[in-house]
Amino acid sequence: MDAGGGKKGGMKSDINVTPLVDIVLVLLIIFIVITPAVNSSVKLPLAKHSPKAEKNKDEKYLTLLLQSKRNDKYEVIGPGAILIDDKDAKDEKFFINNEGQQQKLEDYINRNVSQLSQKVVFVKADADLPFKYVNELFQVCRKGGADEASIVTSEDKDKSEGGK
Repeated sequence: MDAGGGKKGGMKSDINVTPLVDIVLVLLIIFIVITPAVNSSVKLPLAKHSPKAEKNKDEKYLTLLLQSKRNDKYEVIGPGAILIDDKDAKDEKFFINNEGQQQKLEDYINRNVSQLSQKVVFVKADADLPFKYVNELFQVCRKGGADEASIVTSEDKDKSEGGK
């Protein structure tokens, strides 16, 4: 019973694909099992440093500081006050989770951004604050008339001081 059609008693040159299929199926099962565990364990914090942006010294920018609200155990429980990074506006405080305060912040952004040549708002946020709160502030900036909102990060102190 020769299914091959070659000489009787000769060697078959057909590739046996059964072991290959077995290995591929085992690998597929392993990847299917591992993928959900890998996806749920990845945490992406905000960057701690970035290249210094070159700014024109004559150009003014609007910079907002988004603080985090913390509980007694120093855990982040939500967004805190939004401060203005300007020596003339140090007393200004806004809160993003209050509709009235949000409207006041939009008006403040609109007043200040309309005077700038580039309608850009920079946001400095606590690194452990969830990004959804930063995104809400971005949306408020857009409603306030800003063409662009960007996150400002700072360099690591260890690296800037010649640390390891």
